[in-house]
Amino acid sequence: MENKCSKDTFSHDRSIIERINMNSNRRSGKISLLALAFIAIIGMIVASLAFAKEDAAAVGAQFMDALARHDVEKLTELSLIESSDPAGIEAERKKLREQWDFAVNTAGKHYPFFWRITGANNATDTHSSVVVQINKAGPSSYDEKYELPLEKSNNKWKVDVSAISRTMFPALPQ
Repeated sequence: MENKCSKDTFSHDRSIIERINMNSNRRSGKISLLALAFIAIIGMIVASLAFAKEDAAAVGAQFMDALARHDVEKLTELSLIESSDPAGIEAERKKLREQWDFAVNTAGKHYPFFWRITGANNATDTHSSVVVQINKAGPSSYDEKYELPLEKSNNKWKVDVSAISRTMFPALPQ
């Protein structure tokens, strides 16, 4: 009796496997409309990210985020460097990095603040400013309005740190 039961179970399992194989053979070479739609949506997302232009407000937000997190590398990357020759740019970048390191890790080490972007003013295609409200997180603190001036350099927005109010953050680079 046990042999018969095991043979029936074996033949039943075998028939299920054959049906699965037949179904997969019928589908091979065909793509579902859902899969095609999914691939098209992913392609559109990738294309929109690749062709999206970075606006001044986004760069201002990245700058303020880097300032709040004390990210020296990002602050240096987003800061405007005014030099025309490559050797001067590298020397200026190194100097700027040292100034940012001092500003955020020494002078502003214990300088908590909250920020939010309240607007952006695009004066021209190469000049813009981002309006930021900063609350310096103290017992009698209040929102203060500052502007981050931005310039396009090599087709990227950069923050002109030398034009930021010195009261915004301790020891901003000159």
